[in-house]
Amino acid sequence: MTRASLAVMLLKAKHGSDYEPPPATGTVFADVPADAFAAAWIEQLAAEGITAGCGGGLFCPNDTVLRSQA
Repeated sequence: MTRASLAVMLLKAKHGSDYEPPPATGTVFADVPADAFAAAWIEQLAAEGITAGCGGGLFCPNDTVLRSQA
């Protein structure tokens, strides 16, 4: 599973399967433009203090998340 996919899964688990985050701005992480898959989910994860990214202003959306990390 990628970090982007996990962002969606975490917020749906927290808020319910019908949850939709606000639109993405593309300004939260340098590697997540507003039109990227799961951009809104990733930005909302940061807004809720669940993630600070992977360092250096990046989220690393395509990096693999190990089961132990999830």
